[in-house]
Amino acid sequence: MITYKKRYFPENLNTDEIILDIETTGLDAIHDNLVLLGLIVFEGDKSYIMQYFAEDNSEEIRLLEIYLKVTKDKKIITYNGDKFDIPFLNMRLDKYNLNPIFPDTIDIYKIIAYHRKYFTFESMKLMDIEKHIGIFRNDPSRYKVISKLTEDIKKRERPKPIMIHNENDLISTERLSNIGDYFHTELSINLNLGNLSLKSVWINNDICQIKLESSEVLSESYFSSVNYELRTKEKDVEINIQILFGRFDSKNTGYVALNTFNLENQSQMTVDPNLLIIKENYLYNYKNILNLSKKIIENHL
Repeated sequence: MITYKKRYFPENLNTDEIILDIETTGLDAIHDNLVLLGLIVFEGDKSYIMQYFAEDNSEEIRLLEIYLKVTKDKKIITYNGDKFDIPFLNMRLDKYNLNPIFPDTIDIYKIIAYHRKYFTFESMKLMDIEKHIGIFRNDPSRYKVISKLTEDIKKRERPKPIMIHNENDLISTERLSNIGDYFHTELSINLNLGNLSLKSVWINNDICQIKLESSEVLSESYFSSVNYELRTKEKDVEINIQILFGRFDSKNTGYVALNTFNLENQSQMTVDPNLLIIKENYLYNYKNILNLSKKIIENHL
């Protein structure tokens, strides 16, 4: 077994958390094998990148035993780990008559996938998510044809490219581990009553329902206007707006509301200034939604 340990200075990791990423010979946990266990862990007040590379299948059980030991009583942070890494490891543990574990996890993939209705990503691949927040790594293995890297993993004759790839995935996962805070900031707006955060948006025919959360407790109230209604209770805010569906140009469609507050459209689309874009194709325009919500609330409270 090849063991690698490197000092690492995390940006977002807490002492009770671990970053996890694995490399395997394939996606079938019954027939494929764990090849590389990659971790970012704290030892005391210092953190390290730890990698354990199985040079053949006989060493797989040692990686699994390390996994059980190191992750005990820790929160595990992964990228798509709830769907792949954790189930794969549990299947391999079961093969060796070791007890599967179901740790407390944070899956960054899930957090990002939930917000795809507001943000555009080239893809959900980790390398494309990195670019979205400005992470660019000099890692040739990232841009290598995936079949070649898979071949390296199966042969195990060249562990270095695999370990470099894994190390960079670990670092990127750690850098992205606070992406929930990034989304919260982007989906929030300040108003005279405090901070307002967008929780959900849903369109049903000609009504767009917007749910928000206020940082301050609001009085219970209900207001109705020509094209919208507003409800507030404690920190919950609900706005229902009348909307219209239409075509912006030959390629793009979406939903608009009456621009009763003369807001500037935050969009690349050109639209009548009397209208405010709510949704562009499959993407909600959260900036317009937040600005409109702010105006509606401040107009009544």
